[in-house]
Amino acid sequence: MRLALVGNPNCGKTALFNRLTGARQKVANYAGVTVERKEGQFTSAVGRAYQVIDLPGAYSLNAMTPDEAITRDVLFGTRADEMPPDVIVLVADANNLRLNLRLVLEVMRLQRPMVLVLNMMDVAQKNGLVINLAKLQAELGIPVVQAIAVKPGGDAELVARLDSMVRQAQAGLTEESHAAFNAGNTATLEATQREVRRILDAVIDQHGRIQTAGDRIDAIVMHPVLGYVILAVLLFLIFQAVFSWSAEPMALIKGAVDGVGRALQATLPAGILRSLLVDGVLSGVGSVLVFLPQILILFLFILTLEDSGYLPRAAFLLDRLMGSVGLSGRAFIPLLSSFACAIP
Repeated sequence: MRLALVGNPNCGKTALFNRLTGARQKVANYAGVTVERKEGQFTSAVGRAYQVIDLPGAYSLNAMTPDEAITRDVLFGTRADEMPPDVIVLVADANNLRLNLRLVLEVMRLQRPMVLVLNMMDVAQKNGLVINLAKLQAELGIPVVQAIAVKPGGDAELVARLDSMVRQAQAGLTEESHAAFNAGNTATLEATQREVRRILDAVIDQHGRIQTAGDRIDAIVMHPVLGYVILAVLLFLIFQAVFSWSAEPMALIKGAVDGVGRALQATLPAGILRSLLVDGVLSGVGSVLVFLPQILILFLFILTLEDSGYLPRAAFLLDRLMGSVGLSGRAFIPLLSSFACAIP
């Protein structure tokens, strides 16, 4: 059975594809374009084999980009190099249903066997979103399952649903269907948006957001006053380490380089070879090695802050300040890196 994964960009579609297929996948390009084509396969617990196509992310079937055009053509069955899917697996970010449901409603007009997968349900629950899956399934008229694509077993409900679905005959598109998608008129878009709002009002209950440890940390490090104090302390520690704590290892390296230079001068006779080694190679390499402790210490701090997630928060904190001189807050990171040059 051929499955096509369809969804908005960044909805977790490719993560679900990787979870389903594992290492059993092939990556190539669609003929005539540079759009990546991903295909894989897997076998379910009941022994049914599936072939999976990860279609490019799309916001609408009224194609505005080459990626969306590929997705539209594959679903319409108008690409000579690609068989249309037997079942369409619609992947939607449960945290952003307002945007995702527009594409879902458009694909539903194809009247083909399909199932809707609400991905990132764990994040939605942390955000206080309660989605009534039974009501959403009744509103749409298609099977709805939940998934957490990044966790082992997060696709189990989807695979079980696929196994239970009766394989239906592939329905062809009518001329009216093509015309509806190709028109993309304002009335159709507005009607789709109204339908999206109606469905959301019916199936979503917004509770208070569950505060996580990350939220509590954000409240401190991004505080309008305390956040700058923490940033100043971190910058002081970085500069102290780069310019003071690195002095001793720099002196040791400089002493070692000078010692090697003196040994070469004492060993080799005066001439081109000694001049090349002492004044050229050793002098050039030594001048770089001397600053190695500063560079290593600075980048150790930067990597630690980046892995901890603090750097993006610092960039956000400094965005208004940097904006006063025409820079983005993200310019803080390369500016911080430049201090390793040790230029007076």
